[in-house]
Amino acid sequence: MKKTLILTALMVVSLGMSNAQVFDSRGFTYLDPEAIWVDETMSKLSLEQKIAQLMVIRVPLDMNDKQAKEFSERINGYGVGGVCFFAGTADRQVAMTRRFQKDARVPLLVCIDGEWGLGMRLRDMYSFPRNAKFGQLTPDADSIVYRMGEEIGRQCREMGIHINFAPVVDINSNPKNPVIGTRSFGTDPERVSQLGIMYALGMQSQGVLAVAKHFPGHGDTDADSHFELPVINHTLEYIDSVDLYPFKRMIAAGVGGIMTAHLQVNAYDPTHPSSLSPVMVDGLLRNRLGFDGLIITDGLDMKGVTNTYGLGRGELAALLAGNDILLLPPDVPQAIETIKSAAVQNDSVRALVDYHCRRVLAAKHRLVVAHLDSDIRVPGEEHRAVCQDIVNDLTLNIDHRIDTIIERAIGDTAMPGCQVVVMHHGRVILNRAYGHQTYDPQSPVVTPQTVYDLASLTKPMATTLAIMKLVDDGQVGLGDKLSKYLPYLKKTDKADITLRQALSHQTPLKAFDNYWTKTSNRDSLLLLVAQSALVDKPVYSDFNFMLLGDVVERVSGQTLEQYVDEHFYSPMGLRRTAFRPLSHGIALSQIAPTERDTLRGLIHGSVHDPNAHAMGGVSGHAGLFSTAEEVALVMQMLLNGGQLDGTRYLKEKTVETFTRRHFEKQGNRRALGFDKQLFTPNRNGQAAFEASQASYGHTGFTGTMLWVDPEYDMVFVFLSNRVHPSAAVNKLARLNVRTDVQSVIYNILKQ
Repeated sequence: MKKTLILTALMVVSLGMSNAQVFDSRGFTYLDPEAIWVDETMSKLSLEQKIAQLMVIRVPLDMNDKQAKEFSERINGYGVGGVCFFAGTADRQVAMTRRFQKDARVPLLVCIDGEWGLGMRLRDMYSFPRNAKFGQLTPDADSIVYRMGEEIGRQCREMGIHINFAPVVDINSNPKNPVIGTRSFGTDPERVSQLGIMYALGMQSQGVLAVAKHFPGHGDTDADSHFELPVINHTLEYIDSVDLYPFKRMIAAGVGGIMTAHLQVNAYDPTHPSSLSPVMVDGLLRNRLGFDGLIITDGLDMKGVTNTYGLGRGELAALLAGNDILLLPPDVPQAIETIKSAAVQNDSVRALVDYHCRRVLAAKHRLVVAHLDSDIRVPGEEHRAVCQDIVNDLTLNIDHRIDTIIERAIGDTAMPGCQVVVMHHGRVILNRAYGHQTYDPQSPVVTPQTVYDLASLTKPMATTLAIMKLVDDGQVGLGDKLSKYLPYLKKTDKADITLRQALSHQTPLKAFDNYWTKTSNRDSLLLLVAQSALVDKPVYSDFNFMLLGDVVERVSGQTLEQYVDEHFYSPMGLRRTAFRPLSHGIALSQIAPTERDTLRGLIHGSVHDPNAHAMGGVSGHAGLFSTAEEVALVMQMLLNGGQLDGTRYLKEKTVETFTRRHFEKQGNRRALGFDKQLFTPNRNGQAAFEASQASYGHTGFTGTMLWVDPEYDMVFVFLSNRVHPSAAVNKLARLNVRTDVQSVIYNILKQ
């Protein structure tokens, strides 16, 4: 509810009216189902039951069926608002939750304190690493924390849990703190806030209330409030800028609950624990910070309260302070009696009971009533795989081995910088940029938006995609001869080469020739290819793809550049993937330069490959520019069987055909337009030793690589400009930089 609705609710409580009739902005009225349910429920509750609705009590450990039945009868007799589980097994908790909800006259709020997952409390459920581990993530990987919160919320919802007392957003500012430590995301208020928000929003996306704790900040204490009352002596300015900062951010982001801590914060209230202080709960949290969600005390059975407040006085003080939920009262009957006595003697206390009971019931309507028909069950084994994926992604993002490999390569002048992107199960799990565009420290820093010359990645990223689409549309066949579409091949020794052979490099065309020195005309250069001498046996040849690029143009009636943009890049929303990038509005400062050539000078913004340059920058073998992010999206489309984000680009059968070997019996490892793992992998191969035989990809002369592995559901992209300032020595390949990085990723995912 908004603050205005809270004020309305207070008026309703004090005047004894119903708030089920709501006025909209035009003055018309309508009935609010939540308010109707709250009104009807309130009308059936005695004063004692209203007080009990504010209480969430501890479920005793290791109850047998008879004890669970007796416990259910007891809490139903009190009319308590909810229960909190702290230990056991998932199936046992599910059985008890079913019983408790079946017996309850008012649906119960089921809570758990599962900061790092349900495994924190249930010995057969999954535990994530502590928050401190996630605190090591860089900001570009914060979504991993969201996914953790989302998965914890999903498991909670399946088990009938409505509130999880997480996340901890205390700043870990005191190394002697006996109770926070690794439960905190770290020492930086901004990072703690952001990660706390990700966790909370992920969990709340599944309909489970997140609870930020421990307000106003338990990070800088050297005592444990489970055993004594910690004292905070910071100034108001410090508390406001450090300890309160995450709570302000969490409130703005929409966290549903906040837990008040048992702390003596002298700058605000030297006479009451913060959880029992009207100055801090109602004054600071509710009014000054504007928090409108559920305010929940920390456990009222903790010594930080019970050492001073006994006989139900702690629960009464918590109510008067402004808390909605009184968590873990040590003596429920005594607490009910103490609050009832105060309410009978003082109408304002009775009004508070009604006000907070309404708030709790409204939360129940949203969290519980709407899901009463849902099956309560133990989360299936598939959740464990999801959890493991999240932990693998976390490990990958905080593992320094990749950084070490790349930083060493930059230090050894194997490349001035690079981009690395990994997608796993359709999600970007690693997106890193390293170094500068050149070795000059004043040159632009490489970012995920830096555009690289893909070199031979043009073959799979453009020409192969185009041929796949033409096959899909029935315009060409893999068994067709190139000469069917290229008349200049008809009376040559290349007349019988098929598309399938050219795509697989199963032709006797020679690898390369400096035809750029003889002509700068595209058609003339292709005629030189047609007239070139053949070699003794098939080799990897740029000429195959120069001819295939011409096939695309002659069949489609468009340039290769136009065809792939129309059918792939533009529909996918790729804005930095293009031939001739300067003509597509990509700024020169955003393009990594390649070689410093004796004739062309510094090659910057135009294709490095000289034959492609002579053909106007657009060729079937080279000329495409892009970023690692956008290359990865195209490869993810192929990994998905030809579709991305609900749009189909290629038939699944076509993708399967192009990504398998066709000339294996001839000793050719390649697929159609793609390279494949070696038949006998080794540590110096073109792909990591760990890459599966189902995997496929390509490398590029400028220091680029893309690789797709269906067995791991993974896409790997590495882009660099290792040819700057000279292509003479390929240290990048000699040091196995690309494949070593790839190996780290495989070894983490293999966990």
